[in-house]
Amino acid sequence: MITAAISQPGTIREQNQDYLLIDARLRLAIIADGSGPRGMQAAEIAARSIWNRINDIAPVTGSNEVEYRLQEAVEQANTGSDNDLGFGTVSIAAVWVNRGVLAAFTNGHCAVACSINQWQLQRDTTLAIPVQPGQAFLLCSEGFSAPMAARLMHQASPVLPEGQISAENLQTALEAFAGEIARAYDGDDRSAILISLEKSDLTAGEPHELELFEHFNKEYRFPLWAPLLAAAGSALSGLLALFRMRRHLPKLLAILGKKD
Repeated sequence: MITAAISQPGTIREQNQDYLLIDARLRLAIIADGSGPRGMQAAEIAARSIWNRINDIAPVTGSNEVEYRLQEAVEQANTGSDNDLGFGTVSIAAVWVNRGVLAAFTNGHCAVACSINQWQLQRDTTLAIPVQPGQAFLLCSEGFSAPMAARLMHQASPVLPEGQISAENLQTALEAFAGEIARAYDGDDRSAILISLEKSDLTAGEPHELELFEHFNKEYRFPLWAPLLAAAGSALSGLLALFRMRRHLPKLLAILGKKD
């Protein structure tokens, strides 16, 4: 997964309240768009909460669960950030590639767009599609998505790269497009992450047996040595029973001899 990112403060406030998080190992990209007096803090808390959850469940998430697990992580993060800070809200756009599936989730004012549908913006949505190398996805905050939506109403789809492309060219293309967006409207914070899928994304997230055992042990607090201890206890009990029966062995043999 090749990524390019940009985040620019708007002119209506001094502080950029967008928070971007990209994890190449997890193949996870997040834009959190905060609002309110502590919007920047709320955005960071929400993004890191999503990362923590995905990092924990990635090894044991099947291909048919990627969409649901991403949605679950985002919804939990939104609830946590609002409750912790007491005010302000956070809009999220997130993409997670795992087990050959790309899942995307957006809520609030953030949006996601894809090269396969002419970069039409989608808000308050969740989707999951099979990974295809060369596909491109755009995540954007409100300050980016609003002028982009207006542009799509009057012009053709934006010229953004798709297919196999270098990280440098991807970044150059995103910065050029961000310049066009800023000329249309520069009031709100403008953030975007452009993603180009690679062949290696087809097998992303394949679990290892050790990871599965470690997750099971952590999730259910079940010590891995417990079965061994139980087996040892059973064997010891059997030996003790035989030891106690040894004094009755001559009598038992005598009875068996009479039957013969």
